[in-house]
Amino acid sequence: MVGPLEERFRTVRDLLPEYRVETTKGRIVVNESGTWQHNTILSQLLFQIVGAAAERGWEIWPNITVHLGQHADRFVPDLAVVPRFPRMAEEHAVLGDSTLLLVDVVSAGSTYDDYYVKPNGYAPAGVPLYLVVDPFRRSVRLHSEPGGGKYGRETEANAGEPLFLPPPWGFALDTGKLLGADE
Repeated sequence: MVGPLEERFRTVRDLLPEYRVETTKGRIVVNESGTWQHNTILSQLLFQIVGAAAERGWEIWPNITVHLGQHADRFVPDLAVVPRFPRMAEEHAVLGDSTLLLVDVVSAGSTYDDYYVKPNGYAPAGVPLYLVVDPFRRSVRLHSEPGGGKYGRETEANAGEPLFLPPPWGFALDTGKLLGADE
């Protein structure tokens, strides 16, 4: 059974396909495409993870809804890394526990959602790794070890400090390159 919020979400998503449309705590959030700084961070991240993803046959998706449960929010991260054949809830929605890494770059209007709302939605859905890149704080936070409805571990690195991605990744991100500290 599709509820009123889900119906409105689908309508807005269909009307605005060029935007990222999410539901967050009972509200529909429409995010514009990222700035050049936002996209530069994503590009630098892609340069660092694409080799590992390609070697393992994983896919990197820039625009997919993450299904967190039947009546849960619907988030659209900036990037999602998934196995070759992830389990899908719908054509446009991957199941949270069928992801390998979700990434959001903080924008002026997304700070609260990226730091607090999304981790509390992703952990119960079994999302193994959620990475938050914050150009304002010049830091990167990794949420890992989901269990009991929350993440068991949060690791933060400032620009220039390495941030280790646990297995199945098994390497450190260069946060200096992500946040422009190497310039």
